[in-house]
Amino acid sequence: MALERVAGEAPARLGSRFLYFSHLLSRRIVDCDGNPIGRLRDLSIRLGEPYPSIQNVYIHPAGQAAFALIAAGKQVKSWTSDPIALSAKLSELRPGRRQEETQILLAEALLDKQVVDVSGAKVERVNDLSLLLAGSGELVLAHIDVGLRGLLRRLGWEKAVDTSIRAVRPNAPYLRFEQLIGWKYVLPTVADPAGLRLVLSQKSISQIHPADLAEILEDLPAGSRKPIFEALETATAARVLSELDDPKVKQNLLAEQSDPERAADLLETMPPDAAADVLSDLPQEKAQELLAHMEPEDARTVSTLMGHEEDTAGAHMTTEMVTFPRTLTVAEAFQRLRELAPDLEFLYQFYVVDEKRRLIGSVNVRRLFLGKETDRLEQVMAPWTICVHPQDSASEVAAVIEKYNLAAVPVVDAEGVLVGMITVDDVLTEVLPLAWKKKLRL
Repeated sequence: MALERVAGEAPARLGSRFLYFSHLLSRRIVDCDGNPIGRLRDLSIRLGEPYPSIQNVYIHPAGQAAFALIAAGKQVKSWTSDPIALSAKLSELRPGRRQEETQILLAEALLDKQVVDVSGAKVERVNDLSLLLAGSGELVLAHIDVGLRGLLRRLGWEKAVDTSIRAVRPNAPYLRFEQLIGWKYVLPTVADPAGLRLVLSQKSISQIHPADLAEILEDLPAGSRKPIFEALETATAARVLSELDDPKVKQNLLAEQSDPERAADLLETMPPDAAADVLSDLPQEKAQELLAHMEPEDARTVSTLMGHEEDTAGAHMTTEMVTFPRTLTVAEAFQRLRELAPDLEFLYQFYVVDEKRRLIGSVNVRRLFLGKETDRLEQVMAPWTICVHPQDSASEVAAVIEKYNLAAVPVVDAEGVLVGMITVDDVLTEVLPLAWKKKLRL
């Protein structure tokens, strides 16, 4: 689980070996001789580690706002003392900023920023950080705190609010649990003021379903979407793009593709109807530019779909479907399906057509399994042909799918030629109201 609900009181609620970053910020720091140095301004970690240790301590000397003194994390003798004690002398500290681009400053880069919780597949706001004090004295970033209590702690209101809630409701979940997310489940997405490019984990991103990734991208600020989207493989990025609901987010992600060929690859990887939806949301000039970079056949298919009026069968249909001649045997049909399977998502309903591609029947997986290997498809296909036409409204299509309990319905032109297919999820928003009306007998 990414969200760890930890019971107990703060700071003891996390155990004696845990500290909150908010409790360390601005704490006084002294050198090994007890000489005052300044106050703790920030801590740095190195990216790429599941639970990174504190690399450097940034100290703000009294009356010196222009620079910070830097001590190594290993030079801290006691993190729990107040003031924090170093094992080094003041003269041994150096002024400056971080030395490596793989490091980030915790307060600067994380506090109040949005991060992606990979395991929970959602965007969270960082209110505080939980640090583990190891037996060796090393301090490690263990969790981010996304709970209300973390925010109140930062504001200095935790004790007052705790006292008030405890008086009214002693067993309130607020008092017993912390909302912590393990650092290993988090992908930083914030842009560093110094131009730091965060290293994103392809493995971690691949654990998130494309539909969840689409929601995450829509929740993130515009500047944080690009690094995540560009880290995706083309097939996954195409799926994510088709799952996005906000047209502006689609436009921005495509517009930010510096290479038009990459954008064209994304569109070619998407189902034609999804690509048509994306391009329809773009300015006409930009849509035509991207079509020009696509393969001619793909571009023609998508352009045709874009030509249909909104909320019609033609606008909802896809041209990615499986068709068979009537003389094909069941065994031959299965062999062809094995060859087509890697490139198709919908492998349940198939259509039987004649030499002129006119629809003469349909067959699903169940009928294929029930048939003999030597049976021809015209012997096992459904004896009826249910279809819609490109100009039919989306509500009419939904009514047909709901009435006949179909997973998909074919779309034919005026001459009966098969031109597309509409799956139930393509018109789901229309189907659900119809189904509920029927159940409620409205």
